[in-house]
Amino acid sequence: MIPKNMETFMRTNIPEAAIKNRTQRENGSCYLELGYTDEHLLSRMGINCDRLGPRLVACMWDEASSFEVGGYLVVDNLAMGSPSMGGIRMLPDISPAAIHNLARGMTLKNAAACLPYGGGKSGIVAGELSPDAHTAVVRGFARLINRYTGIYLPGPDVGTNDADMKT
Repeated sequence: MIPKNMETFMRTNIPEAAIKNRTQRENGSCYLELGYTDEHLLSRMGINCDRLGPRLVACMWDEASSFEVGGYLVVDNLAMGSPSMGGIRMLPDISPAAIHNLARGMTLKNAAACLPYGGGKSGIVAGELSPDAHTAVVRGFARLINRYTGIYLPGPDVGTNDADMKT
């Protein structure tokens, strides 16, 4: 099921028609993908487009899960190489704009270090969870971002760790 905070954010900031018409469903997994050509929708989400990006903003959730599994992925830029690289943050109030800002930081950091990776970041919308629920939510989110393995390489960040990356 979609996390309540995520559902509230989306219903507040994205027109219902856009959610209905643009959401792709695959076996219970739902994906709303936006790019720099969707500047008007991204602006409503607090993301300003510029010459660097973002290339992809994905809102994704698992309707079939008994847990609240969902979050955001932002691939900011792939000019230095593909895939993009950046951690998975896990917070109850994470927003696409915050993820975009972090992804932009990864774009600049990777470019400054001359690494052959673009900048990306993702965020799981979840608060304090029991260890078993935490693992289930991370596993569910991993299934969601698996769709983007060609353009996003995740790592640990705030709220996630190396063990989560193994999951």
